[in-house]
Amino acid sequence: METPRLILPSDFAGIGRDRRSLVDLCNKGDLYRVRRGAYVRRVDWEKLRAMQQYELQATAVQLAAHHQPVLAHATAAAIWGLWIVGTPKLIHVMTEVTTGGHNSNDVRQHRGSLTDGVVQCGPFRLTDKLTTVMQLIVSLDFPRAVAVCDSSLKVFDRQRAYNSFGPIGAAPGISVPIWQTTYTQGLPLRQEELQAAAEMLPSKAAALRAQTVINFASALSGSAGESISRAKMHMFGFPTPVLQKKYILRDSSTALVDFWFEELNLAGEFDGKEKYLRVDWAGGVSIQERVMKEKDRENQIRAQGVGFVRWTWAEMLDKERFIRLLRQAGLRQK
Repeated sequence: METPRLILPSDFAGIGRDRRSLVDLCNKGDLYRVRRGAYVRRVDWEKLRAMQQYELQATAVQLAAHHQPVLAHATAAAIWGLWIVGTPKLIHVMTEVTTGGHNSNDVRQHRGSLTDGVVQCGPFRLTDKLTTVMQLIVSLDFPRAVAVCDSSLKVFDRQRAYNSFGPIGAAPGISVPIWQTTYTQGLPLRQEELQAAAEMLPSKAAALRAQTVINFASALSGSAGESISRAKMHMFGFPTPVLQKKYILRDSSTALVDFWFEELNLAGEFDGKEKYLRVDWAGGVSIQERVMKEKDRENQIRAQGVGFVRWTWAEMLDKERFIRLLRQAGLRQK
């Protein structure tokens, strides 16, 4: 469903109703308090996806601010479509204040410019793609930083180019950006840009951390789950796989596998639930048909003498399970 409009105290005051009735309606369960001074109908809130709820929280922060905030870090990432995992808990904004600034229960401030490296997308101002990526890769752990960096290098899918970006002050237009973390938006970054930005970081430790991520990153990764899998395999000492190995199927169509380990002729596949459950990936095909199609694809690749190992989010995020699964498939650690 579309993101509903926030209900503010000024809306009630404008029609002669007591603002305090908002609290009463909230206590009765008719309204949901998004944050102080911002409400939405509870029935609408409960229908929203987690990222739509997060968008409403960011909108509420913007409406309450004395000056238009510049969204940053994970909040900006959700507009750029970068591969952060899960829905952020806090709204991240920029501040030029060096003393006296403060974080609140739902807002985290990051020091930096409010004009340089800032763009506009619909009604929002946010850090540009490069600034956003650099903020994330120096603050996230290695696997999640790799996922963000991988996504920033990918050429965006024009059919899923939901958001448009322009300079500050550009007419916001009537379109509201779509908040999501699956399809990267905007032009891809180049590794040279990222390396140059890493060299400008204020500390050697941050620069080294960023450069390690950037050197490891690849535009060939297909999802956050694949990126995190690859990073964890590297951390655990497993061989470096070839990404997106191509096979020819019986009908002459091509199939790609997420990972291929040449020494064992072994294909590795990360099985995120999106592969089977996302409606926009379905092409009108049912879940059962998608499962059967995936099984047939695997069987055709196996018939070419290729071994297979698959894993899920739960298996990949459990260190011991993931190591055991890969070792059982024949892979050895250094």
